[in-house]
Amino acid sequence: MKRFSVRNLDEAAIDMLSDIKAEERRELGAILEDCIHAYWHELFEDADDLLEAA
Repeated sequence: MKRFSVRNLDEAAIDMLSDIKAEERRELGAILEDCIHAYWHELFEDADDLLEAA
């Protein structure tokens, strides 16, 4: 990721960049949450299959 200096940006631009960064973090958090949910769902589904086979 390329980094830029915020020295010459005005307050509105800095606020906009902060909002974008916060939104990206929320989106990444949601993706991570979906991945964890899918993993646990698959794990318990496999465990249910093993119990039914026993």
